[in-house]
Amino acid sequence: MNSQEKVIFLLKILAQAPYEYGVTELGKKIGCGKSGTFKLLSTLVDNGFVKQNVNHKYTLGLAVYLIGKTYEEQIGITHYARPYMEKLRDEVNENVNLGMMVGDVATIVCRVESHQVVRITGKIGDPRPFYASAIGKTLAAYEDTETIKRWYAREPIRALTNMTKTSLEKILSDLAMVRERGYAISDEEFASEAFGIGAPIRDPSGKVWAAISIGAPKIRIDQNKITLFSKLLVETANRMSKDLSVEGATFSLKY
Repeated sequence: MNSQEKVIFLLKILAQAPYEYGVTELGKKIGCGKSGTFKLLSTLVDNGFVKQNVNHKYTLGLAVYLIGKTYEEQIGITHYARPYMEKLRDEVNENVNLGMMVGDVATIVCRVESHQVVRITGKIGDPRPFYASAIGKTLAAYEDTETIKRWYAREPIRALTNMTKTSLEKILSDLAMVRERGYAISDEEFASEAFGIGAPIRDPSGKVWAAISIGAPKIRIDQNKITLFSKLLVETANRMSKDLSVEGATFSLKY
């Protein structure tokens, strides 16, 4: 791993819980000595990407926030998606997420939470496994088989619950089912007692660029709700897809 890669890796680590790390711990994670890690961190601190707290541990700095804010404004995800997501949230009274591929990782980029006290936790920036989550399955379903095989070989495919499908054959079959019915289901496959449904959002050419999902505690889900939620979800995804082709739409496809 060269210096540039170590810098990127440092930023990725600091973006993960507990969001605050000492220099020794960071050095171990990137395979670098304490002095070398300190030098990399000092450069990041000088440029505002990392800050050192009073306890001498490091966290992400203001520059990262400003870049993220600029990115969000440029592609207009929140501005574009939130009204649709809030309407769907109010219809189902459960969490609604928007996910996109960030590199090769399905990632939550916008989130609207349920008004209910008991709800599924999560936050913007959370990765979602392509083989177990509603968002991940939806995005993966429209990739070619060779891409899925490459992801399967690269990622540590592990059983997140006793319902997780881990064999390539079962994963490919599951993704084929997503394409057939038009939406994905994650029934306690990503997390115990959690249920999710995801549907694709397409650009004017028909390419899937994002996925919208409903997430709820499994205890509140029955077959009637699955039928209702999937109908409302697909309708919302289709409306969002259609509006992309409307002249003057505020959403930019620079993703």
